[in-house]
Amino acid sequence: MRKVTLSHRMEYAGLMFVIFVLRLMPLSVASGMMGRVWRFIAPKLSRQKRAMEHLRLCFPEKSEKELYVITQGMWDNLGRTFVESLLAEQFLDTAASLIEITSEFDDLVEKIQTSGAVIVSLHSGNWELGGVVSSKYGFKAAVTIQKLKNPLVHDYVVSRRASTFQGGIYAKGDKAGTRIMSTIKGGTVAAIMGDLRDGRGVKVPFFGRPAPTNTFPARLSLQQNVPLIAVQILRKDGVQFKINAELIEVPRTDDLDADILSATRQVQQVFEGWIRAKPEQWMWAHKRWG
Repeated sequence: MRKVTLSHRMEYAGLMFVIFVLRLMPLSVASGMMGRVWRFIAPKLSRQKRAMEHLRLCFPEKSEKELYVITQGMWDNLGRTFVESLLAEQFLDTAASLIEITSEFDDLVEKIQTSGAVIVSLHSGNWELGGVVSSKYGFKAAVTIQKLKNPLVHDYVVSRRASTFQGGIYAKGDKAGTRIMSTIKGGTVAAIMGDLRDGRGVKVPFFGRPAPTNTFPARLSLQQNVPLIAVQILRKDGVQFKINAELIEVPRTDDLDADILSATRQVQQVFEGWIRAKPEQWMWAHKRWG
């Protein structure tokens, strides 16, 4: 049990007030308002510099103005995602009208429902709606999350996500890998973010530069003999989204390490293609390359 300090309680109280205010508004209004707030404030913070540095390396053909516009879209998307994650349960009754399912993902649903799967996603669009999608299709999804510094906020976030991620929510550092592995044996889908830097991972090409990458999604798919599916929840407009999905061709040979590396490379290639198509929806301020 982590110690709760006065600052934790004050931060939690502030969050509860913000959520109270947001719930007084229609979802689309709350999302748009927070997008504008982040678009105005975030470019003045230190992470703006890092985002611009990454964009210069990945899109050397673009002008500074074009790159700045991408960061504006990124902050807008992150502000919207912050609100939508707090109010995710409001999507449950409206998912059919707000979330477009592509034929590629629809074709994979039966495979998921039959055998389970490892779904690997990225911080693009609104990745927090994965639980809503799984609820819509009637399969349970388990997810790993980063443990938040404030234990009160962490417990609140977990309790809210539990309504959609019905397969369980496991914090990194609490044997999350072992626990999420056991859920697949019960037919639950494991949902894992695969676009963050992992210092213990393998370096694979990402925008032409070696990026330390988590191999756990590919390893889990191989160990449990279930499909590995890359998924993106792309923002179309406002609070409307589109699900992109691609089945990763995981090799299954006598060389486990080579199979894991191949599958991990494929995932990152798919991610890069999606990001290039809509760069303003990815989290460029993260230390992806080191």
